[in-house]
Amino acid sequence: MAAPAGGGGSTVSVLAPNGRRHTVKVTPSTMLLQVLEDMCRRQDFNPCEYDLQFQRSVLDLSLQWRFANLPNDAKPEMVPASWSREGPENMARTALQLDDGSRLQDTFCSGQTLWELLSRFSQSRLWTGCRRSGYRPGRRSCLMSSSS
Repeated sequence: MAAPAGGGGSTVSVLAPNGRRHTVKVTPSTMLLQVLEDMCRRQDFNPCEYDLQFQRSVLDLSLQWRFANLPNDAKPEMVPASWSREGPENMARTALQLDDGSRLQDTFCSGQTLWELLSRFSQSRLWTGCRRSGYRPGRRSCLMSSSS
């Protein structure tokens, strides 16, 4: 953060891959991904292809500026991303733990919504068997095993 820009905000100077440095207005609650997207918009880059780096450490773009542990005079730079943040090739193993302690697991694409995950879990064999046996949320009567 450099000079205060009024309204509790500050500015940060970010180095782009083409060697140009631009200032981006930030507040303590500004997400680092938003800083990257602002820079990419100005420089006509794709934000999915870049990360922010400070002192040889790639920053977690899901953090707010205040939680990024950056000093006041930090000058992050854009670097090529080591992995793509979008696309169907990003898979995540997700587990749903039920009230009775049993757990359903499956692999999903990173772009799927929570509703899509829950819909797919509700169609699984274990979950269907649980509903047939009289399971209701808040009632711990459904015992599931992997052999059922």
